[in-house]
Amino acid sequence: MYLALERAKRRLEAMQAAVITEVKASGSFRDDSHRSVARWTQAVVNCHHRSADRRVQHAAVLAVLPAVAAAYLVGEIGVDQVQLFSELHANPRAKDLLAPSEETLLRVARERSAFDFRLACQRWLAFADPDGAHRDQEMSRANRKVSTTQLGSGFMLRAEGDALTGDVIREILQAHADAEFHADVAQRLAEHGEGAVKFPLARTAAQRAYDALVACLLKAAGTTQSSEREPLVIIHTTWWDVEQAIRAFFDVDPVDPPPSVRSRLCETDSGAPVGLADLAVAVMIGQVRRRIIDETGVTINLGRKSRLFTGAAREAVLLAGRRCCWPGCDEPIGRVQVDHLSPWTSLSGKTEPSNGGPMCGHHNRAKHTGRFTVIRDETGWHHYRPDGTEITPRIHH
Repeated sequence: MYLALERAKRRLEAMQAAVITEVKASGSFRDDSHRSVARWTQAVVNCHHRSADRRVQHAAVLAVLPAVAAAYLVGEIGVDQVQLFSELHANPRAKDLLAPSEETLLRVARERSAFDFRLACQRWLAFADPDGAHRDQEMSRANRKVSTTQLGSGFMLRAEGDALTGDVIREILQAHADAEFHADVAQRLAEHGEGAVKFPLARTAAQRAYDALVACLLKAAGTTQSSEREPLVIIHTTWWDVEQAIRAFFDVDPVDPPPSVRSRLCETDSGAPVGLADLAVAVMIGQVRRRIIDETGVTINLGRKSRLFTGAAREAVLLAGRRCCWPGCDEPIGRVQVDHLSPWTSLSGKTEPSNGGPMCGHHNRAKHTGRFTVIRDETGWHHYRPDGTEITPRIHH
């Protein structure tokens, strides 16, 4: 019922966008002395000007992407996907390349989660506008800053910088936050014994994150020397991008691009695009980790066979996703477990990356107790109930 209502809402929004396009084309918004179709929209529906601007932007991209408009009209994609198309269309250096890529991007929007589609849009934009992505990275690095503000009895710290450094910071903070989490679990167990899981932890995730930051700073309080530690930040890329980066670094003629944008990838663990210059430096002076993937995005040829996913085998599974794979779960990699999709006891239950899935503790247990089936193919993760019906199925063509 809820999904049916959502699809009906999408159809109405698509029809509203079509009306906005007609009003703009006819100029009829001027009949009541409105200066633009956005201000006409704001007056008609009595909404905030930002909401009106967003509706007009959606109408603009739907007007030039008929397949996207048709999918929106029948409820196959939602407002979040249309918003991402709108953001790509708003880029003046990339908008002309959007129409030729419409079907490819729309297929991802239909078949994959909103999280995966956002990553796909980031990747597409990085290759459609490489100079813009490079300028954004350089600007972020040049404008890096930290500010502290006293707010009455409170305090605020704000840091801004480039994505690569951000991944380093995130990795350090996550490691300390995980330590704080395990400390809370141990404290709860000591206080309540076997029934500890029925009681809440002493701190929320947000409180542990703040305490992790304080712990990092306190460790550094005794010295002003630069850190010698080199946190590991994995760059997901392809051999084509590596070769292209090195050729660009030494001013050598580039090679022809691969036939599909899907064959290209150059980003951090968080999905932030990495420029060719940064990739070239990482290849030549950094520690580069090879990752070979198949057509479904599964990392292959890593690690030895064993009963448990440990070492390289576990890392290979985690490289396949940045969060719990269960639909609607955003538990980060730092909180997930790796288990077999097909049970170890079955003939197909090998301890290989293709048979592993990242899941939080709750959904890992639910998969077994609820007898759910989890598989992964070229369209992403799929979760089936014992009766064979799929949980939140995507559109497939």
